[in-house]
Amino acid sequence: MSTAFRPGRGGSGTRGTSGGAGLRPRAPARPAVDHVVRVNGLRLHYRELGDPAAPAVLMVHGVMGHSREWDTLLAALAPGFRVLAVDQRGHGASDRASDYSAAALADDLGELIVRSGAAPVRLLGHSLGGMAALLLAARRSDLVERLVVIDIGPETLRSGFAAEELPAVLAAMAEASYRSPQEAVEEWLAGDPYAREPLLRHYVEHCLVRRGDGRLGWRFDAAGLARQAETGFATESQLWSAVDRVCVPTLLVRGEHSPLLSRDHADRVVQRLEHGRGVVVHDGAHDLGVQQPETVAALVGGFLRP
Repeated sequence: MSTAFRPGRGGSGTRGTSGGAGLRPRAPARPAVDHVVRVNGLRLHYRELGDPAAPAVLMVHGVMGHSREWDTLLAALAPGFRVLAVDQRGHGASDRASDYSAAALADDLGELIVRSGAAPVRLLGHSLGGMAALLLAARRSDLVERLVVIDIGPETLRSGFAAEELPAVLAAMAEASYRSPQEAVEEWLAGDPYAREPLLRHYVEHCLVRRGDGRLGWRFDAAGLARQAETGFATESQLWSAVDRVCVPTLLVRGEHSPLLSRDHADRVVQRLEHGRGVVVHDGAHDLGVQQPETVAALVGGFLRP
């Protein structure tokens, strides 16, 4: 989902209402197909939709996310692309692991691209998924022909939330349980003033599982991710080095009110990219998949098309 959620914590600003705020994510014209592939000793689940003969797009969610989080964006891209959406290790229907570093996630993505026969892909990554996408594009330009990084940068790692709060948030989510999806939706809304309830409900409904005691818990490996957050998903120098090595056209998407990617930080990333440009999503912060996915789709659609 994101690295910006704080259970029960409010934020500043007003909730975004543009782009069909009352609508649930629309379904693509062609039904999605579920796949499971073994990658680096793990079973990874991914969904595929769109035209199998078209250029491939791979969407990578962030920490706490899953392959259904960006359904609105994927449905918008499906008419012109073969779209793949992965559950990263420790998330969704994919296996859990002991290593959730961005480097390990990047290795998974590279293997998935090869095993799915999708290379080269247009690669989109949000938050932690953006870190993994950046690392992969830096080392394997043969697998990635265009890159979209959504609301993340090397200096995000030193932000107060990423550096100090995230491990505790994930540890708390490992213990959290709910009587109903609505209870989880209301908790999340209290911590994200820009989230739109229908989109957030869609995320939550695909991210909760029934526990042995009958209550609902988060599907992702919150405890394992908390341990990784303590040691770090990547280093700032590792990510800056990747920025300097990426040679494919790259679009950096920033939420206008993002607490994790400032305008100055985004500008410096774009300046150091060999073929970089930046765009801003208004009335959104970090969790753009539940805030302004239609705007993201409009901004990245033209960039991804040849």
